[in-house]
Amino acid sequence: MLNKNFYEETFDKFKDSWGEESEMRMCIEEMSELTKELCKFIRYSKNDKSKENDEKLEQIKKNIIEETADVLICASQIKRIFGDSAVEEVMDYKIQRGRKIVDKWIEEHKN
Repeated sequence: MLNKNFYEETFDKFKDSWGEESEMRMCIEEMSELTKELCKFIRYSKNDKSKENDEKLEQIKKNIIEETADVLICASQIKRIFGDSAVEEVMDYKIQRGRKIVDKWIEEHKN
């Protein structure tokens, strides 16, 4: 994995070269592409099992991996634009809140 400084320098070059609005538009585009691939995966995973369908699912999985990487890169850039620490603070809150909800759900659904 590349080091954090390389990421940060590259994100700054992207922003300085193309601007914040362009970076936001790119993130929207990449999220849309991931959404499309996830919808395809759900649709094809419900189809009858056949060699052709299994091959299509494998290609869709590869596309999902690629689009996820694109979204995470863009999301990291958006995080930098709007404030790393502010985003991380809200992430921590939401993860803790989600953990409480899932722990309560698990407790209620034992047995």
